[in-house]
Amino acid sequence: MLMDLENNAHSVFFMFVMLIAVLLPFIPAKYLTALFLVITLVLALRMHQKIVPAFSLWGFSFALFIMSLLSVILGFTDYEFPVYILGASIFITTAGSLAAASVRKRGIQKPHLDSKFISATSSITLIIVGALSACAAAYWITAWMNIPISLSQLFFLTLIGGVTCALLESIPSKADKYLTLMLGTGMVMWLFASFGYYVNFSHLSATFIFSLFLAYLAYRMDIADVSAMLSATLLGVLIIVFTNINWYLILIMFFLLGGAFTKYQYNYKVMRGIAQGKGGVRSYENVLSNSITALILAVVYGVYHELYPDLGPVLLFAYLGAVATATGDTLASEIGETNRGKPILITTLKPVKPGTDGGVTRLGEGVCIGGSIVIGILAMVLGVIDIDPGSAVSYFVWLLVVVLGGFGGTNFDSLLGATLQHRGWLSNSGVNLIATMGGAFISGAAYYVLCGHVV
Repeated sequence: MLMDLENNAHSVFFMFVMLIAVLLPFIPAKYLTALFLVITLVLALRMHQKIVPAFSLWGFSFALFIMSLLSVILGFTDYEFPVYILGASIFITTAGSLAAASVRKRGIQKPHLDSKFISATSSITLIIVGALSACAAAYWITAWMNIPISLSQLFFLTLIGGVTCALLESIPSKADKYLTLMLGTGMVMWLFASFGYYVNFSHLSATFIFSLFLAYLAYRMDIADVSAMLSATLLGVLIIVFTNINWYLILIMFFLLGGAFTKYQYNYKVMRGIAQGKGGVRSYENVLSNSITALILAVVYGVYHELYPDLGPVLLFAYLGAVATATGDTLASEIGETNRGKPILITTLKPVKPGTDGGVTRLGEGVCIGGSIVIGILAMVLGVIDIDPGSAVSYFVWLLVVVLGGFGGTNFDSLLGATLQHRGWLSNSGVNLIATMGGAFISGAAYYVLCGHVV
């Protein structure tokens, strides 16, 4: 009986293929492309079930339902959820993650390859395969629906979606992977599609390779794990695209200083019980909590600084204040904790144990200022601060604006640590995020107040 069913199924499939072959010359190319995409998608889903159990058809269906429902609801408003974003997120999640899973499976079978190389290679494969397949699917959808969007913009969106998908896949989670990857990837692409901002293929590809190369070096040097590598790559692509490479080099200086001084007297910090976990390797939480404010400011600068010229310098100094805060706070923690004396609590000025949230030292305060000065001077050397000051005194004022943000933001971090974090209301990542916002506000406000007296 079972054999008869299999024979009948094969006969039906053979007849279907023959029918398609006969009708092939009469079928428009767009429908053939649609049929090919659907068959590819079904095969990818079936293979996923065998290779990656964490992915399920339930998660895929639920994510597809949510995004489709959102598209329908927005149809009754002035907003619109682009259908091509829906198609792109499907292909990034299915084709990209399937390719990554295949790389991991093959890599495990080759004992001469280390786990770090396999992990990084699988994530890069997800980005490339996911972005290219999604770009092809989105291009077909836009051509079919006559949506006026260029191929360069589609590639920009799908590349950002691919990096986002790889990042989300690298983060351990108990939730269904299809659900989180599709929704996260789709929402991020939709966000940047709303800006209508893009760059040409060659510039974007060079930017991606450069950002990925620097992030991979940090990964191989045990400064970052794979999630931090992907986070830094995403930051690099977006900051360079919306501003320029010099803005990203300033942020890279924070990563370099933070990674180097995390290793500073590490054994001594381990002995005192105040060292960073995982051997000082940074994760996506460390990267994003210290950099998301800078990223937002860079994107806003890229979109609006030509429309509102007076806003540009304010956003620039706010960006530098956020990076100076992240740098100053990291150096104050990693170097200040090696101080032989006891720190004092910033709220009571009483001695506390080393590693206490909100504890500060003179050494920490000093290196905080030093780290902020490095960021300010680097911004001047790279020409990021290109405001014509007219005098050497003005250069000092601009440097002071950056240092004020770094010093103020770092001590705001300590204040939050001694109060909200001590009570369990904020995590360390939450404190870092709010502190960088504070540093950005201080530097932006300081420039706004002083600009009329300097320029």
